[in-house]
This record gives sequence, structure tokens and C-alpha cells, in this order.
Amino acid sequence: MKPSQLQLIDTLDGLLLQLPDLVRRFERRESDADRVLLDWIDRAEAQLSTHRMTEAARLAAAKARILAAARERGRGVRGRRSHVALEAMHELQDCLHAASAPRRQKLEQARDLARQLIQIVAQTGAVRYDIRNGFDALIAQVWALCNSHAQLKPGAMQLKTLLSPEDIRLLLAQELSPADFAG
Repeated sequence: MKPSQLQLIDTLDGLLLQLPDLVRRFERRESDADRVLLDWIDRAEAQLSTHRMTEAARLAAAKARILAAARERGRGVRGRRSHVALEAMHELQDCLHAASAPRRQKLEQARDLARQLIQIVAQTGAVRYDIRNGFDALIAQVWALCNSHAQLKPGAMQLKTLLSPEDIRLLLAQELSPADFAG
């Protein structure tokens, strides 16, 4: 089974949102700032590796520079290590943005397409939301109609080329409003 692109983007966004706190740790000269940053790099690298993304190597290289600074001898080792870590922040951010950009673009294309399909299905009145059947049943009915209706099928096929079946269901759940199918 393919890993979820939606979950990957959410995870990468979460990691990016942690960067300001990491910078503040260095700004406040917290003693554990280096360790926290290295842990953050490990988590980001693991996510990218799980999805077989080569940006994981860029993170590993940045981590290596920070570790090399930690192994230098002489005065000011901690300051040098922090300096190298802070210099790497922009590269780390850029790396995660580069990793998520093509997937984010594909996701936005899929989101627009899903909205169009949902809107068409809602306007036809062919599917009605019944609270007794639940929201999952509504998603299944909408998706089944998209896959079987001659005019909607090309859009459904295009959506299948962009996302995995699990991601399509997640996307439909995010975009579908039961109120649009009330009847």
C-alpha cells in the first residue's frame, strides 16, 4: 500500500511549524537546543525516508555539519555548533518545502477536482445524506456515483491518477459537507 500523501504533507507542515520554536531555543541559548534540533532532523529524515524521498539525504548532510562542529576541539565548541545549526535552519526549511511542493501541487489539483465532482453530484440530487447511515456511507455513495456515471467517470479516473484510494476517501471527507446532500 502506498503511503498517504495527505498525511505526509500534514506531517511535513507540522515539522515546518516547529522551526520557529527551534530558532527561539537557540535565541534563548537553551542548553538542549542542539539536541532538540538533531531530534527534529531525525524525525523529518525518517518521514522523508519512509516516502523514499531523496531530500532525506540533504537533511543527513545538514546533520553531519552540525555533528562535525560538535566534534571540533578548542574553545567555543558549543558556540560554533550553535552557529552551524542556525546556519542550517534555512536549508532545513527549504528542504522540507522542496519535498512537499510537488505533492502539495498535486494535492491542490486533486482537491479542486474533488470539489467539482462533489458539487456536480450534490446538484443532481442523486445522493442524499441519511444520518442513520453515517458520513462514511455518504462518501462511499458519492464516490461510487463518480466512478459509475459516464460524465463523472473521467474526473474520477483523473483523481485516481493523482491520489491513492485511501487519500481520495480522506480528501472527499475533508471536502464533503452533509448539508449539501440534505434532502
